[in-house]
Amino acid sequence: MNFLKVEQPQLFKDHAYKEIKKGIIQHEIEPGSLLNERSLSESLGISRTPLKLALQQLELEGWLQSVPRKGIFVKTINRQDVDDVFQLRKANEVLVIELLIPLLDKETIHKIEKVDKQLSDFKRDPLKFVYYDASFHLFLAELSQNLRLYQLIQNLTDHFNWYGFAALKAGLSLDNVYNEHKLIIEGLKAKDLRQTKDAVITHIDNTYNTIISNLKQ
Repeated sequence: MNFLKVEQPQLFKDHAYKEIKKGIIQHEIEPGSLLNERSLSESLGISRTPLKLALQQLELEGWLQSVPRKGIFVKTINRQDVDDVFQLRKANEVLVIELLIPLLDKETIHKIEKVDKQLSDFKRDPLKFVYYDASFHLFLAELSQNLRLYQLIQNLTDHFNWYGFAALKAGLSLDNVYNEHKLIIEGLKAKDLRQTKDAVITHIDNTYNTIISNLKQ
């Protein structure tokens, strides 16, 4: 993998942390991979000390696991973690819809459609699409005007994206995801709580089922 290199010494650790985490999320560093510190150090253009600090932070956050006498591995995607994250996502995003619908007006709908149009522009670019998909859901959470709810969803976004890339590798269709967004927006425009919640749940479940089906193989 080709990492960006950094020149300012004070940013070495943070730079390594961000680049390695991005590589994990985007599956450029595959789940279960053994990390080679020398290779990472050379690719990032930094010494081993800030690299070790970055790896320690990533391990504390649950992205990596140290195995005695074997090395540092990227965590694998397992059923329990996927279940936990998607249960939280479903509950939180349904709550977003419940809070958002009473607040909707023409201007807000226009803003939502504008963000969704950006997503449409990236249907042929899976990398950007996954990140814009997350931005769409975060934007809805922001519009709900519940800051703590927004922060909860934001804190889970990296794992949403990690699993999102896993779903794409397992065959999830970007066209289907985009069409599911259109159904969510149709429900919002109609201010139909049940219709919108069903569309959100279907959207989340389809991604979840794609991931789980792949894990069973």
